[in-house]
Amino acid sequence: MIVRIVWGRLKPNAWPSVEQIFRRYDAASTPGLSARIVTQDVNDPESMYSIAFWSDRPSLERWLASDVYRLGFSEALRPFLASSQSVSMADVRVEDLAGLMTGQGLPAPAVQPLE
Repeated sequence: MIVRIVWGRLKPNAWPSVEQIFRRYDAASTPGLSARIVTQDVNDPESMYSIAFWSDRPSLERWLASDVYRLGFSEALRPFLASSQSVSMADVRVEDLAGLMTGQGLPAPAVQPLE
């Protein structure tokens, strides 16, 4: 599994449009994209983090090279981004999404301690 983390500074009042764009390009419509969350920094409301979980690196690379990404998604976001942005990609080494996957961020069932 590959995770891609994008930080970007948004222009003022951009959030409604940015949310709409991310919803249009959801995980169900993007092959290889397992899940994604888009977050607003609580201390810096114009900062956005997009954290995307990809099944494998080739799927991510196909998305980044696709016209849908380059001419659709990326172009749609461009007017709402300020000049600052960073992108990181990483191999997932430890995966523990149980609390997230139980729905609405509710606590996961108790896990037995390692012996």
